[in-house]
Amino acid sequence: MLLSGTILGLGMPSQAMAMSEARMRIGTIEVAYRYLATWSSGPLVQGRMPVDYGDRVTSFGRVYSRDALNDERLAAGRRWPVRRYTLRPGTLRVSCNVPALKCAVRSTVDYRLSDPVRHISERGSTRFDLGVGFNGPRPSILYEDGGLGAVGRSAAGR
Repeated sequence: MLLSGTILGLGMPSQAMAMSEARMRIGTIEVAYRYLATWSSGPLVQGRMPVDYGDRVTSFGRVYSRDALNDERLAAGRRWPVRRYTLRPGTLRVSCNVPALKCAVRSTVDYRLSDPVRHISERGSTRFDLGVGFNGPRPSILYEDGGLGAVGRSAAGR
């Protein structure tokens, strides 16, 4: 369920549009789905991740510049070239701080990872946390976190 950015007017500078909580919630959900769709796509080994990270992003407890996180994410994509992430129905929760122009989304994600060359795979579910800011011309990811293995996982081919 990807929502259209044109409906939201997200291409316009946020300073030029009044950000309602409803608009921020929809924008946050859109970013979360786009984030997971990106991670569920083919190899990320070429160029840049097509995800809008902020200038500084906290990723799994560590602070990165946008470029450093991009490099880290591309390396993770090479480790697991075949990936599928799906939000578990009924688990998506969004909370917003309208004056700060920030929202957070939390959900459970089911995943399948594999590397056909190394003949390994992993699947399971995890907590998914994403923070989204609305201070710039487009929503940007401020933090990402989760608990890989915290909800449950299984591995094959090790």
